[in-house]
Amino acid sequence: MGHRAESRAGASAGSRASTARLMEGCLACVRQCDELLLGMPNEVFTARSGNDSSIGVHMRHIVDRYQCFFNGLETGCIDYDDRRRGTRVETEVRMAAGAIAETRGRFRQLGLDERGKEIAVSELVHYDGGPTRVTSTLDRELMGLITHSIHHLAIIALLAGASGHPVPSNLGKAPSTILAG
Repeated sequence: MGHRAESRAGASAGSRASTARLMEGCLACVRQCDELLLGMPNEVFTARSGNDSSIGVHMRHIVDRYQCFFNGLETGCIDYDDRRRGTRVETEVRMAAGAIAETRGRFRQLGLDERGKEIAVSELVHYDGGPTRVTSTLDRELMGLITHSIHHLAIIALLAGASGHPVPSNLGKAPSTILAG
């Protein structure tokens, strides 16, 4: 085998490992959602803070983003604006838990053969104009899902803590923050 073929084989194995790590990062976020929802009263889940958001709204947004990702893998374009606002996922803990379980299942079905795959991504990035469409990769979108989830989990941690609901110690913390701990 020539040097270039060996490099491609090594890069492919590295890419597979990176994709697996990214998928595990997404599943870690999903597990944090599960852990938080355990025993959470619906009143806490739907309580509105001063800026009119609730744990449920943020949880639904996390789930929506994952659903957009998976739907986009099927259609060839991830449309992050194709979300389902105002659903029972944001008003009922059990519906949110079910949506999280479905997300976990979809990750378990996602094959590593998709690694490095280019995919179109569409999203409205400014209120004045239409959506922007760019080319991305599966790995980049997985990384984006992780950081997006962590961001919303951090807000959820604040809301849950303010309501007196127990908050897992690492909820909404970036992996680098946990490691620096």
